[in-house]
Amino acid sequence: MRDTRIVLLEPQMALLRKLLFDRMGVEGAAFLLCGQSQTERATKLIAHVIMPIAEEDFLYREAYGLSISSSALVRITKQAKIENLSIIFAHSHPEGFADFSDQDDGEELKLLPFLQKRVPDRVHGTLVLTENDIRGRLYLPHQEPADVILEVGARIRSWSKNPENEITAIFDRQVRAFGQDIQKILSNLHIGIVGLGGTGSPVAEQLCRLGVGRLSLFDGDVLDATNVNRVYGSKVDDAGQFKVEIIKRHLDSIGLKTIIDVFPKHITDKNTAESIRDCDVVFGCTDNELPRSILTQLAMHYNIPVIDLGVLISSQHGAITSVYGRVTTLISGEACLFCRGRISAEAIRVETLSDEDRRNQIRDGYAPELDEPAPAVIAFTSATASAAISELLHRLTGFMGEERQSSEVLLAFDQSRIRTNRIEPRDGCFCGDHTMWGRGDVQPYLDMVWATHTK
Repeated sequence: MRDTRIVLLEPQMALLRKLLFDRMGVEGAAFLLCGQSQTERATKLIAHVIMPIAEEDFLYREAYGLSISSSALVRITKQAKIENLSIIFAHSHPEGFADFSDQDDGEELKLLPFLQKRVPDRVHGTLVLTENDIRGRLYLPHQEPADVILEVGARIRSWSKNPENEITAIFDRQVRAFGQDIQKILSNLHIGIVGLGGTGSPVAEQLCRLGVGRLSLFDGDVLDATNVNRVYGSKVDDAGQFKVEIIKRHLDSIGLKTIIDVFPKHITDKNTAESIRDCDVVFGCTDNELPRSILTQLAMHYNIPVIDLGVLISSQHGAITSVYGRVTTLISGEACLFCRGRISAEAIRVETLSDEDRRNQIRDGYAPELDEPAPAVIAFTSATASAAISELLHRLTGFMGEERQSSEVLLAFDQSRIRTNRIEPRDGCFCGDHTMWGRGDVQPYLDMVWATHTK
């Protein structure tokens, strides 16, 4: 069954509510121009820009209905067609009825054929909002209820078409902490994990035990004997098997209802990377910089929060000199990994060299010597993974306080210190370009050049 979702950034949702509830006691309306994501299993509309409707374009506004001029509809469809965007018509129910009314059904029978004719080959939709609730529909081309509507930003909020889903008693202890509503949100989330090593495997374990509805695991590596000391669910006898298969087998054995999808390839493979866009949230647990740059682009194009994490252990002569963990949240409007100096174009260039070219450039002084395998200790990788899960839980619940605005957590294990920070996007960096936020599917995918053969 096709999964259907609508995604808005937190500032977009705030603007939409302001427009729809600008006058007490009467319905309000606005249009959303959206990027779209179409895969084999899911359709997603991603808000790109909110379009207000001028007061003079309303033919009337009442408590139980409104009407918009044909000239306003022509203008919005013209812009959508030029920019190759989908259209969502959103309106309010000020009296509090949290669903589409019979009158809404009748109006959509007239509106949607007009949108489909004026802007063909795009998925369009509708939203209805009350003060506390929201429902959506997508036309594929026939009407389908939106399974989930997501608001992402400093907080992550979710509305489901089935809010009455029963919660199993297994989750009783965490329901006591966060409440039933958060547990239901977790059960509707689809979360991706890129890299299933020392940080990715404990992230997967914790998300499964939290009751996340669906996990997609991405990693093209097989288990090495030296990975067993920190990869959850692995055994010495598993060496040579794909990490994603080992961890799926382990998570399935727990007996919870989490659906586990596995992708035993690296996301530098374009076909594999295209599957990540189905996710609501992604954890980046890879050591390499090219996959991190791909996830940075994903966060902007699809407004998918990416929680990127890493661990750096420095040692000399068998003694630790420093241990750092890092958790950075990427979302449209926040500084990216390039802005923060966490990844660089030069390091990505070196990573993408063939083995022969790398040797030649090392010889000629144009590339650094190959690094020895980095130290890795389960205590530090697991603690950093837990900090990343805590970041997700905070964005769902706000348990760290509404005033917290940081987008990066730094853990200095050897100093017993935790620091947080938030910086603005660097001038001229692509992550500050609003025109790419929520664009969804474009050609080439993520506006990137993809190698025919990847390492």
